[in-house]
Amino acid sequence: MYWISVFTEAGIFAILALGLDIVWGWTGDFDLAFYGYLALGSYMTMVLTIGRPTPPVEYIIGWRLPYPLALVLADVVVVVLAAVIGAVALRNLREIYFAITTLGAVSALYLIVQNYTPLFNGFNGVYGLINPGQTLLRLTYNGYRVVFFGAVLVLLFLAYLLAQRLSRSPFGRMLRSVREDERAAAAYGRRVFFVKYRAYLVGAAFAGLAGGLFAVFISAFNPSAWAPQELLVIYAAILVGGRGNPRGVVVGVVVVYAGFIELTRYLPSPASRPDFGPALRQVLIGLLIILMLKFRPEGIFAERPGGRARHWLGMRAAASTTVGPAAEPAPAAAATGRTVAGPGRTVAGSGTGSAEPAEPGEAPQ
Repeated sequence: MYWISVFTEAGIFAILALGLDIVWGWTGDFDLAFYGYLALGSYMTMVLTIGRPTPPVEYIIGWRLPYPLALVLADVVVVVLAAVIGAVALRNLREIYFAITTLGAVSALYLIVQNYTPLFNGFNGVYGLINPGQTLLRLTYNGYRVVFFGAVLVLLFLAYLLAQRLSRSPFGRMLRSVREDERAAAAYGRRVFFVKYRAYLVGAAFAGLAGGLFAVFISAFNPSAWAPQELLVIYAAILVGGRGNPRGVVVGVVVVYAGFIELTRYLPSPASRPDFGPALRQVLIGLLIILMLKFRPEGIFAERPGGRARHWLGMRAAASTTVGPAAEPAPAAAATGRTVAGPGRTVAGSGTGSAEPAEPGEAPQ
């Protein structure tokens, strides 16, 4: 069951990484608040399903909704919060200013959750969401974990299909055009803010879904599980797999979570420094990011937003630009008063320079 748990966690974080890739990989916005959306999704899923708190535990709502309904409502709350943060951060802020703003937002959310106990029980967090639906399905604990793993894989597959469809759609190409040059995109009539805003909300919805699944996986959530290193690992997975490529993102998460992180758990730690192994793991993850940026910045799978359709369109565009027997006036020639009349033939214009018509086989004068 150990590897079932490992790949279940990898599947949940693959959904989170797909959402982050929409925000960062497609639009180029380096978001540091993204893990906060997973945390809020976990908290809201729990308080909507575990019932009223028993003193001294305190938290809001305290309903007993069916888990699927609670998952949907928690996702809606996450998207609403992302709508507020995105409306502020995406309006006029770019690059490092956007990153600092999102960092400030998630830090404020973290401090509120940690210090205002009536919200989500403060630093102790919320717990008690243990295998929802296990009794109804009449499953053992191990059987439930296998079924939950299958459910995570199904949701991951659906999220991947949606991300792949969006990536190859006009919306995905529009996001990449905005990422490459916002001014040029705006000059062609693209509403840059609303394009980025929609992508931001879609990415947050993926994060909220991942948070609801993570709540079932760990059965509890508190601020200690809300560390900046978690987001660093997600960025590392996207870089390894391939930024902007949904298939690469999923592969990168599997490589980093199921391979790199799990294998480094066996690193020896001195008896006097039990935290040496986890600290070294974070160092190795940072080193992995540096090496990927140095030797293969495009990742395992390079970004290919259009696939074979994009290649076909490129072939059609190349065929349509073949020079025929007559061509439009060239800008450089128009500036000197000359126009191109045909292959190998120049006609004098009204400018200061002039040339006699060239005979066949002669070079233009």
